Amino acid sequence: MQLCDINPFLRYAGLQPSVLSNVPFCRSYDYRIFYVLEGKANFIYNDKTIRIGAGTLIYFRPGVPYYFDGKIKTIVLNFDMTRRQAHKKQALSPLDSLTFFDPALIFENDPPSELNELIITENAFDIESKLQKCLTYFCFPTPHSDAATSAIIKELLCYMVENSAAKTPRIPELVQRITVYIQQNYDKEISNSQISGAMGYHSYYLNRRFKKSTGITIHQAVISEKMQIAKRLLKETDLSVGSIANEVGFPDRAQFCTAFKKHTGCTPTEYKNTLRASQTDETQYFEEDNNLSNT
Repeated sequence: MQLCDINPFLRYAGLQPSVLSNVPFCRSYDYRIFYVLEGKANFIYNDKTIRIGAGTLIYFRPGVPYYFDGKIKTIVLNFDMTRRQAHKKQALSPLDSLTFFDPALIFENDPPSELNELIITENAFDIESKLQKCLTYFCFPTPHSDAATSAIIKELLCYMVENSAAKTPRIPELVQRITVYIQQNYDKEISNSQISGAMGYHSYYLNRRFKKSTGITIHQAVISEKMQIAKRLLKETDLSVGSIANEVGFPDRAQFCTAFKKHTGCTPTEYKNTLRASQTDETQYFEEDNNLSNT
Protein backbone atom coordinates (compact mmCIF):
# COMPACT_ATOMS: atom_id res chain seq x y z
CA MET A 1 0.00 0.00 0.00
CA GLN A 2 1.25 3.46 -0.94
CA LEU A 3 0.80 6.56 1.19
CA CYS A 4 -1.42 8.07 -1.51
CA ASP A 5 -3.74 5.04 -1.29
CA ILE A 6 -4.61 5.19 2.41
CA ASN A 7 -8.21 5.97 3.42
CA PRO A 8 -8.05 6.36 7.21
CA PHE A 9 -10.89 5.36 9.50
CA LEU A 10 -11.04 7.26 12.79
CA ARG A 11 -12.13 4.93 15.57
CA TYR A 12 -11.63 7.31 18.49
CA ALA A 13 -10.59 10.88 19.22
CA GLY A 14 -10.20 12.21 22.73
CA LEU A 15 -8.67 14.83 24.97
CA GLN A 16 -6.50 13.41 27.71
CA PRO A 17 -6.19 16.07 30.41
CA SER A 18 -3.09 14.54 31.93
CA VAL A 19 -0.82 11.54 31.69
CA LEU A 20 0.66 10.86 35.10
CA SER A 21 4.22 9.76 35.77
CA ASN A 22 5.25 6.15 36.12
CA VAL A 23 2.52 4.67 33.92
CA PRO A 24 3.64 1.12 33.00
CA PHE A 25 4.28 0.02 29.44
CA CYS A 26 1.17 -0.60 27.35
CA ARG A 27 0.39 -1.54 23.75
CA SER A 28 -2.35 -0.25 21.48
CA TYR A 29 -4.55 -2.24 19.12
CA ASP A 30 -4.69 0.48 16.46
CA TYR A 31 -2.52 3.23 15.03
CA ARG A 32 -2.04 6.23 17.29
CA ILE A 33 -1.40 9.94 16.84
CA PHE A 34 -0.74 12.01 19.96
CA TYR A 35 -0.49 15.80 19.92
CA VAL A 36 0.87 17.52 23.05
CA LEU A 37 -1.16 20.61 23.93
CA GLU A 38 0.79 21.52 27.07
CA GLY A 39 3.27 20.16 29.59
CA LYS A 40 6.52 18.22 29.28
CA ALA A 41 7.29 14.53 29.57
CA ASN A 42 9.49 11.69 28.43
CA PHE A 43 7.95 9.45 25.80
CA ILE A 44 9.28 5.93 26.14
CA TYR A 45 8.77 3.78 23.06
CA ASN A 46 10.36 0.35 22.99
CA ASP A 47 13.94 1.14 24.02
CA LYS A 48 13.81 4.85 23.06
CA THR A 49 13.32 7.75 25.44
CA ILE A 50 12.35 11.05 23.81
CA ARG A 51 11.74 14.36 25.56
CA ILE A 52 8.51 15.95 24.34
CA GLY A 53 6.62 19.17 24.98
CA ALA A 54 3.86 21.40 23.61
CA GLY A 55 3.56 21.22 19.83
CA THR A 56 4.97 17.68 19.56
CA LEU A 57 3.16 15.33 17.19
CA ILE A 58 3.70 11.56 17.65
CA TYR A 59 2.73 8.68 15.36
CA PHE A 60 3.29 4.98 15.96
CA ARG A 61 2.04 1.56 14.93
CA PRO A 62 -0.05 -0.92 16.95
CA GLY A 63 1.51 -3.48 19.24
CA VAL A 64 4.69 -1.62 20.25
CA PRO A 65 5.28 -0.97 24.00
CA TYR A 66 5.10 2.68 25.06
CA TYR A 67 4.29 5.01 27.92
CA PHE A 68 4.59 8.65 28.97
CA ASP A 69 6.64 9.69 31.99
CA GLY A 70 5.51 13.17 33.00
CA LYS A 71 2.37 15.27 33.04
CA ILE A 72 0.98 16.51 29.73
CA LYS A 73 -2.32 17.30 28.06
CA THR A 74 -2.82 15.60 24.70
CA ILE A 75 -5.22 14.99 21.86
CA VAL A 76 -5.15 11.34 20.87
CA LEU A 77 -6.46 9.76 17.65
CA ASN A 78 -7.00 6.00 17.23
CA PHE A 79 -7.37 4.99 13.59
CA ASP A 80 -6.86 2.45 10.81
CA MET A 81 -5.16 3.14 7.48
CA THR A 82 -8.05 1.57 5.53
CA ARG A 83 -11.80 0.99 5.82
CA ARG A 84 -11.56 -2.79 6.11
CA GLN A 85 -12.34 -2.74 9.83
CA ALA A 86 -14.69 0.26 9.78
CA HIS A 87 -17.58 -1.92 11.00
CA LYS A 88 -15.71 -2.25 14.31
CA LYS A 89 -16.66 1.06 15.87
CA GLN A 90 -15.55 0.36 19.42
CA ALA A 91 -11.94 1.21 20.26
CA LEU A 92 -9.97 -1.24 22.39
CA SER A 93 -8.11 0.32 25.30
CA PRO A 94 -4.35 -0.28 25.37
CA LEU A 95 -3.40 -2.86 27.96
CA ASP A 96 -1.18 -1.84 30.85
CA SER A 97 -0.07 -5.44 31.18
CA LEU A 98 2.07 -6.62 28.29
CA THR A 99 1.50 -10.19 29.38
CA PHE A 100 -2.19 -10.16 28.47
CA PHE A 101 -1.89 -8.19 25.23
CA ASP A 102 -3.44 -10.22 22.40
CA PRO A 103 -1.82 -9.46 18.98
CA ALA A 104 -4.73 -11.22 17.27
CA LEU A 105 -7.00 -8.33 18.27
CA ILE A 106 -4.94 -5.70 16.39
CA PHE A 107 -7.29 -4.12 13.84
CA GLU A 108 -4.61 -3.86 11.11
CA ASN A 109 -0.86 -3.38 10.99
CA ASP A 110 0.38 -3.08 7.42
CA PRO A 111 1.16 0.62 6.83
CA PRO A 112 2.87 2.31 3.86
CA SER A 113 6.67 2.09 4.02
CA GLU A 114 6.96 5.75 5.07
CA LEU A 115 4.94 4.94 8.20
CA ASN A 116 6.70 1.78 9.31
CA GLU A 117 8.55 3.46 12.17
CA LEU A 118 7.86 5.87 15.00
CA ILE A 119 7.63 9.49 13.77
CA ILE A 120 8.11 12.48 16.07
CA THR A 121 7.46 15.96 14.69
CA GLU A 122 8.28 18.93 16.90
CA ASN A 123 6.84 22.46 16.74
CA ALA A 124 3.76 21.29 14.85
CA PHE A 125 1.73 24.24 16.12
CA ASP A 126 0.53 25.09 12.61
CA ILE A 127 -1.32 21.77 12.43
CA GLU A 128 -2.96 21.97 15.87
CA SER A 129 -6.24 23.33 14.47
CA LYS A 130 -6.54 20.19 12.32
CA LEU A 131 -6.43 17.97 15.38
CA GLN A 132 -8.93 20.17 17.20
CA LYS A 133 -11.26 19.89 14.20
CA CYS A 134 -10.85 16.11 14.16
CA LEU A 135 -11.78 16.02 17.85
CA THR A 136 -14.86 18.17 17.24
CA TYR A 137 -16.04 16.02 14.32
CA PHE A 138 -15.74 12.88 16.45
CA CYS A 139 -17.47 14.33 19.51
CA PHE A 140 -20.22 16.09 17.53
CA PRO A 141 -20.66 13.98 14.39
CA THR A 142 -22.33 15.16 11.20
CA PRO A 143 -23.16 13.21 8.02
CA HIS A 144 -19.77 14.27 6.68
CA SER A 145 -17.66 13.66 9.80
CA ASP A 146 -16.28 10.32 8.63
CA ALA A 147 -15.04 11.71 5.31
CA ALA A 148 -13.68 14.86 6.97
CA THR A 149 -11.74 13.05 9.69
CA SER A 150 -10.33 10.61 7.15
CA ALA A 151 -9.00 13.53 5.09
CA ILE A 152 -7.55 15.23 8.18
CA ILE A 153 -5.69 12.11 9.32
CA LYS A 154 -4.22 11.61 5.86
CA GLU A 155 -3.08 15.24 5.88
CA LEU A 156 -1.53 14.80 9.34
CA LEU A 157 0.38 11.70 8.26
CA CYS A 158 1.68 13.41 5.11
CA TYR A 159 2.69 16.40 7.21
CA MET A 160 4.63 14.17 9.60
CA VAL A 161 6.37 12.26 6.81
CA GLU A 162 7.48 15.54 5.22
CA ASN A 163 8.61 17.13 8.47
CA SER A 164 10.02 14.15 10.36
CA ALA A 165 13.44 14.75 11.85
CA ALA A 166 14.36 11.24 10.75
CA LYS A 167 13.87 12.19 7.11
CA THR A 168 15.92 14.42 4.88
CA PRO A 169 15.58 17.97 6.19
CA ARG A 170 12.87 19.86 4.41
CA ILE A 171 14.06 22.44 1.91
CA PRO A 172 13.57 25.87 3.54
CA GLU A 173 10.75 27.97 2.14
CA LEU A 174 13.21 30.70 1.13
CA VAL A 175 15.21 28.24 -0.99
CA GLN A 176 11.98 26.97 -2.56
CA ARG A 177 11.02 30.55 -3.44
CA ILE A 178 14.39 31.14 -5.08
CA THR A 179 14.05 27.93 -7.09
CA VAL A 180 10.57 28.86 -8.30
CA TYR A 181 11.80 32.36 -9.22
CA ILE A 182 14.57 30.85 -11.34
CA GLN A 183 12.14 28.47 -13.03
CA GLN A 184 9.77 31.32 -13.86
CA ASN A 185 12.46 33.68 -15.16
CA TYR A 186 14.87 31.37 -17.01
CA ASP A 187 14.19 33.37 -20.21
CA LYS A 188 15.73 36.51 -18.71
CA GLU A 189 19.21 37.53 -17.59
CA ILE A 190 19.04 36.67 -13.88
CA SER A 191 21.60 38.07 -11.46
CA ASN A 192 22.00 37.48 -7.74
CA SER A 193 21.12 41.13 -7.11
CA GLN A 194 17.83 40.75 -9.01
CA ILE A 195 16.90 37.69 -6.97
CA SER A 196 17.97 39.52 -3.82
CA GLY A 197 15.64 42.39 -4.64
CA ALA A 198 12.75 40.03 -5.39
CA MET A 199 13.23 38.07 -2.16
CA GLY A 200 13.97 41.04 0.09
CA TYR A 201 17.25 39.67 1.47
CA HIS A 202 20.93 40.50 0.99
CA SER A 203 22.43 38.51 -1.89
CA TYR A 204 25.26 37.11 0.27
CA TYR A 205 22.75 35.77 2.80
CA LEU A 206 20.59 34.26 0.06
CA ASN A 207 23.51 32.56 -1.64
CA ARG A 208 24.77 31.12 1.65
CA ARG A 209 21.33 29.74 2.55
CA PHE A 210 20.80 28.36 -0.94
CA LYS A 211 24.16 26.60 -1.13
CA LYS A 212 23.74 25.13 2.34
CA SER A 213 20.46 23.47 1.27
CA THR A 214 21.29 22.51 -2.33
CA GLY A 215 25.08 22.20 -2.48
CA ILE A 216 25.32 24.68 -5.38
CA THR A 217 25.32 28.46 -5.70
CA ILE A 218 22.37 30.47 -7.00
CA HIS A 219 24.34 31.28 -10.16
CA GLN A 220 24.98 27.58 -10.77
CA ALA A 221 21.27 26.88 -10.28
CA VAL A 222 20.37 29.60 -12.80
CA ILE A 223 22.76 28.19 -15.41
CA SER A 224 21.56 24.63 -14.76
CA GLU A 225 17.93 25.63 -15.29
CA LYS A 226 18.75 27.51 -18.51
CA MET A 227 20.76 24.54 -19.83
CA GLN A 228 17.96 22.08 -19.09
CA ILE A 229 15.53 24.21 -21.09
CA ALA A 230 18.08 24.70 -23.88
CA LYS A 231 18.68 20.94 -24.20
CA ARG A 232 14.95 20.34 -24.42
CA LEU A 233 14.59 22.98 -27.14
CA LEU A 234 17.52 21.50 -29.08
CA LYS A 235 15.92 18.09 -28.87
CA GLU A 236 12.29 18.97 -29.53
CA THR A 237 12.37 21.99 -31.89
CA ASP A 238 14.08 23.20 -35.04
CA LEU A 239 14.97 26.57 -33.55
CA SER A 240 18.39 27.96 -34.45
CA VAL A 241 21.11 28.14 -31.79
CA GLY A 242 20.76 31.92 -31.76
CA SER A 243 17.00 31.70 -31.19
CA ILE A 244 17.48 29.21 -28.36
CA ALA A 245 20.07 31.51 -26.79
CA ASN A 246 17.43 34.24 -26.79
CA GLU A 247 14.77 31.86 -25.42
CA VAL A 248 16.87 31.04 -22.35
CA GLY A 249 17.92 34.61 -21.62
CA PHE A 250 21.43 34.95 -23.04
CA PRO A 251 22.31 38.31 -24.62
CA ASP A 252 24.06 36.71 -27.59
CA ARG A 253 24.82 33.39 -29.24
CA ALA A 254 28.52 33.36 -28.26
CA GLN A 255 27.87 33.61 -24.52
CA PHE A 256 25.24 30.89 -24.77
CA CYS A 257 27.59 28.53 -26.65
CA THR A 258 30.38 29.11 -24.12
CA ALA A 259 28.06 28.40 -21.18
CA PHE A 260 26.53 25.37 -22.91
CA LYS A 261 29.91 23.78 -23.63
CA LYS A 262 31.11 24.41 -20.08
CA HIS A 263 27.97 22.79 -18.72
CA THR A 264 27.66 19.81 -21.10
CA GLY A 265 31.13 19.35 -22.60
CA CYS A 266 29.97 20.03 -26.17
CA THR A 267 28.61 22.91 -28.22
CA PRO A 268 24.86 23.24 -28.92
CA THR A 269 25.42 22.19 -32.54
CA GLU A 270 27.42 19.12 -31.49
CA TYR A 271 24.70 18.23 -28.98
CA LYS A 272 21.98 18.51 -31.63
CA ASN A 273 23.99 16.48 -34.15
CA THR A 274 24.52 13.75 -31.55
CA LEU A 275 20.78 13.63 -30.92
CA ARG A 276 20.06 13.38 -34.66
CA ALA A 277 22.61 10.59 -35.12
CA SER A 278 21.08 8.69 -32.24
CA GLN A 279 17.57 9.10 -33.65
CA THR A 280 18.77 7.96 -37.09
CA ASP A 281 20.37 4.84 -35.61
CA GLU A 282 17.14 4.03 -33.76
CA THR A 283 15.08 4.48 -36.94
CA GLN A 284 17.39 2.20 -38.92
CA TYR A 285 17.30 -0.39 -36.14
CA PHE A 286 13.50 -0.51 -36.09
CA GLU A 287 13.30 -0.61 -39.89
CA GLU A 288 15.74 -3.54 -39.99
CA ASP A 289 13.84 -5.28 -37.19
CA ASN A 290 10.55 -4.83 -39.05
CA ASN A 291 12.09 -6.18 -42.28
CA LEU A 292 13.30 -9.27 -40.45
CA SER A 293 9.88 -9.77 -38.88
CA ASN A 294 8.18 -9.59 -42.27
CA THR A 295 10.48 -12.13 -43.98
